Amino acid sequence: MVTGKEMGKAFGDSGKGSQLLVILTDENGLSPADLETYHTLVDRLHQANLSVQDFISTPGLHDVLSSKDNKAWNVPVMFQTDPQDPATTAGYNKAREIVSQTVAGSTLTANYAGGLVTMSDLTAIGQEDAHLIEIGTAVSVLIILLIIYRNVVTMLVPLATIGISMGTAQGTLSALATIGLDVQTQTIIFMSAVMIGAGTDYAVFLISRYHDYVRQGLASDLAVQRALMSIGKVIAASAATVAVTFIVMVFCKLPVFSTVGPAISVSIVVSFVAAVSLLPAILVLIGRRGWIKPRRDLTHRFWRRTGTRIVRRPRIHLVASLVVLAILAGSSFLVRFNYDDLKALPSDVTSVAGYEAMSRHFPQNMMTPMMLFIKSPRDLRNPTALADLEMMSHRISQLPDITAIRGLTRPNGEPLQQTKVSYQAGEVGGKLDEAGDAIRDHGSDLDRLVNGSNDLAGALAQVRDQVTQAVGSAGTLVSVLTTMKQLMGGDKTLNDLDRTAKLVGRMRALGDALSANMVDVANTVAWASPLLKALNSSPTCNADPACAASRSQLQALVQAQTSGTLNSITNLARSLQQTKEVQTVSQTIDKLQQNLNEAVSTLRSIDGLQNRLNQMQQGANALAQGSRAVADGVAALVDQTKKMGTGLDEASDFLLGLKRDAERPSMAGFNVPPQVLAADEFKKAAQIFISSDGHAARYLIQSSLNPFTTQAMDQVNTILSAARSSQPNTELADATISLVGIPTGLADTRDYYNSDINFIVLATIVIVFLILVMLLRAIIAPLYLIGSVLVSFFAALGLGVIVFQLILGKELHWSLPGLSFILLVAVGADYNMLLISRIRDESPHGVRVGVIRTVGSTGGVITSAGLIFAASMFGLLAATISTMVEAGFIIGAGILIDTFIVRTVTVPALAALIGQANWWPSKLATSSKKQRASGRNKTRGQARPARAKAVPARKTGGATRPPSKVRAVPAGDTPRAVRRRPAKDVPLRKLDFPITSNGKDPFADLGEHALPLFGSVVLRAKTATSNGHESGVSDGDGDRIQHSLPLFGPIDLPALMTNGNGNGNGHANGNGHTNGNGHTNGNGHTNGNGHTNGNGHTNGNGHTNGNGHTNGNGHTNGNGHTNGNGKQPVDTGSALPDRSAIT
Repeated sequence: MVTGKEMGKAFGDSGKGSQLLVILTDENGLSPADLETYHTLVDRLHQANLSVQDFISTPGLHDVLSSKDNKAWNVPVMFQTDPQDPATTAGYNKAREIVSQTVAGSTLTANYAGGLVTMSDLTAIGQEDAHLIEIGTAVSVLIILLIIYRNVVTMLVPLATIGISMGTAQGTLSALATIGLDVQTQTIIFMSAVMIGAGTDYAVFLISRYHDYVRQGLASDLAVQRALMSIGKVIAASAATVAVTFIVMVFCKLPVFSTVGPAISVSIVVSFVAAVSLLPAILVLIGRRGWIKPRRDLTHRFWRRTGTRIVRRPRIHLVASLVVLAILAGSSFLVRFNYDDLKALPSDVTSVAGYEAMSRHFPQNMMTPMMLFIKSPRDLRNPTALADLEMMSHRISQLPDITAIRGLTRPNGEPLQQTKVSYQAGEVGGKLDEAGDAIRDHGSDLDRLVNGSNDLAGALAQVRDQVTQAVGSAGTLVSVLTTMKQLMGGDKTLNDLDRTAKLVGRMRALGDALSANMVDVANTVAWASPLLKALNSSPTCNADPACAASRSQLQALVQAQTSGTLNSITNLARSLQQTKEVQTVSQTIDKLQQNLNEAVSTLRSIDGLQNRLNQMQQGANALAQGSRAVADGVAALVDQTKKMGTGLDEASDFLLGLKRDAERPSMAGFNVPPQVLAADEFKKAAQIFISSDGHAARYLIQSSLNPFTTQAMDQVNTILSAARSSQPNTELADATISLVGIPTGLADTRDYYNSDINFIVLATIVIVFLILVMLLRAIIAPLYLIGSVLVSFFAALGLGVIVFQLILGKELHWSLPGLSFILLVAVGADYNMLLISRIRDESPHGVRVGVIRTVGSTGGVITSAGLIFAASMFGLLAATISTMVEAGFIIGAGILIDTFIVRTVTVPALAALIGQANWWPSKLATSSKKQRASGRNKTRGQARPARAKAVPARKTGGATRPPSKVRAVPAGDTPRAVRRRPAKDVPLRKLDFPITSNGKDPFADLGEHALPLFGSVVLRAKTATSNGHESGVSDGDGDRIQHSLPLFGPIDLPALMTNGNGNGNGHANGNGHTNGNGHTNGNGHTNGNGHTNGNGHTNGNGHTNGNGHTNGNGHTNGNGHTNGNGKQPVDTGSALPDRSAIT
């Protein structure tokens, strides 16, 4: 995502947007009529202000947007906003409407693909599934509640609470969404299932505890109060575990966790508040009317027997349960994850049909290529940087499963022929081959050049001689004529000068000679011009000093021709030939003078005719001398040229072979001539693949792999490694390289998921462990409880692998382990807290006894809660999206595994084996210690009665005093303090009990409520009152003790007693008699220090107890029987008061 934004910024894109791919297909082949429909569609989309890529406005896209089988066209429609934006949704619906109207009645079929279509399908299906799942879950939970409670009103109470909670939670999420919380449709579905499960569990916990107290005889209001006080802490700890665990998911990087976490946390908090406020209020209102009376517990005996069997053989049960869990958990390591959201959708939805149509006609991954992004601090628009980019792209193209890579240096997926060094060398070789052929074809011309240069040398030598002679003659002639003019006058004719006849003939002969020589010179000059061009371009002549000197002389000859010097000489010859006898000397001299001036005007500045003639003569000498050197140089040049032709053939063969043999990219080389950078075609390609400032470049990469597979995700790292390995010692050494695309996004998702799941696991374990430690004030039990939920999670995941992957052949969605782990661990912690806290409460007499009692009392509750939560999760099986189906099955199955194996067998067996070490480092007080400590606290600040002293028995002749008549106390006379004050547990006082023959305390193993009242006689406590409703044994302050005792037969009556001191302001105690120091107790007899007790007999150290028999060391106890050191007991059972006299 970050790379996409950077690339969008570099290339002027927004970095946002969505894409709709309209796939037009005609399975019979695209026809001209289809093309007309295509044109109409494109025009309508443009008119609707939609951004469309088409091959009408951009012909270069024809091959890209058309399938090779000529059966499909792709019409990409671009949106500048994100998929979640309402503007995108409106544009998407508008585009679909235009497409549907346009293709209606034609042979074209329109399909739609792209991420925008997939998200639209997920949202629509999720909304439809939500209602179905809620209804199905509610029905299943209703059935389970009806089976559990067998009472319609009791069944409806949790549902009413959950319904109100769900409405409150959804409203809360809507409010939070307005301030920025991201809430998705799948989140709402998942939240509904969690709320139904958790809310029902909390209700079951509270109602079950309420029923327990009602069965014990408490009034409905008091039962609600006691239930909330005892189970409220468990519900609070459970809700805190789930809520805190989910809220920490806000720190995850993936939206699937960061958005689900807060929503679930809010829903759990709402469920908890409803469970501890709304639900108790409902129970109070309907409980008073008796609408939710508990039915007979049908499962208590079964669960108590189960607990007994586990305690008897804990090792066998532990090993057996761990074997089952290990088998299931081992299968979890075979899991393979699916990252393709299309596989989560049914095959008949729009997006799936669109992708299937696209895959039938277009190459895999063609429409979803990856983009390699290179960002450099340097300008990449130079030949060196482009060559380095090409080297990088070439390395990537050689990777397995890479089908094409396109960029500036290879716009068609392959490097341009013109940029290959092998191609460029071949082109040079071709030109050299043509030059060699030209040299061979003009070999005869070169021979003629050599011969011509030799002829020129000879001719120029003759010219030199003739010019020298002509110049000398012309000079003499000019001098003579001048003298003649001066002596004879300028008007004399030559006929008058007979002596000049010979001179005229000589002048004409000289003219003839000059004319003939100039013809040869003109021929020579015609050859000299092309020869001079060849010499100027010859490196051989440049390296040869003689050739260079000859070339300079030849240049002078050509220059004489160009400047008109040779033409002047020709005119001079012509003038001499035209000399006539009738001409005057003056005329002849003037004409000769004119021609001579013209002949020497270009040789030297006019310093005199004679000097010019001398210079002309010198030039002719030099030309004649140089011509021979030129002839020799031309001969050598021709020889070298012929040898060069042979060399050119060899070079041409080598370069053409290089082009032919080095055609492969690895051998071809790369070079972009500077002039190519200024070409229009290069500039057009640069707009797509090079940023405007030249500091960023991008390449399109196509792969043959499915972009949604793990193989494609692994390929991302391979591509990046290959690209970065080409950076050292290049222009790209300090560039940053990254990749954008579907595989890249999924690879990042996988990396983020691994990071998030590690965080989630650690946070969940720490949170659950700390809450368990605070609840139990122990470390050992929380440790193996955490281990049990981990094993339970892996077993559930393994079961999901077996069902979906091994049996159904479907891979699990990648997000399942994270969500399943949190929920299963949190729910498992709920049941852990309920189970282990109850074991702790029931363990003062021993952990094994506590395990039996806990399994018996909570087995039905945990089972009911587990079934309800599992049913809410199994409700997700009705979803259309396979991801929700997989999540529902794994979590539901995990809850059942946790309910029926882990909580029922594994944890109780472990607790029984570990024993009192469960609560380390704290110590759990035993029953007797708790009673003694509680008794000391209770009597603190009160006057303790003095220890009774033994006194001799009265001498009554062995006869016992008959019991006094017991006066019945009417129920209405019961003190108000006794009737109204709430009952609470009062521990026994520390008593001195006799030791049995084996040296053990006879009451050490008694239950918590077994009280030794009459020596070794132990009576169990039961609950009863005079009116059959409330019970209680009062302490010294008039407080009611929870359990009363059946002292007088099978009828349970209230027993009111004190601790031996006054029971409050001298009020009646027992059968209406006063108790205290000196006050009457029982049947009017005194109790205390030396006072009469019972039927008038002394109690204490030497005092009579019971029916007059002495108690103590050797004294009579009970009914006249001796207790202690071998004294004989006497049966006085008849001395017990008549129960009819007692109210």
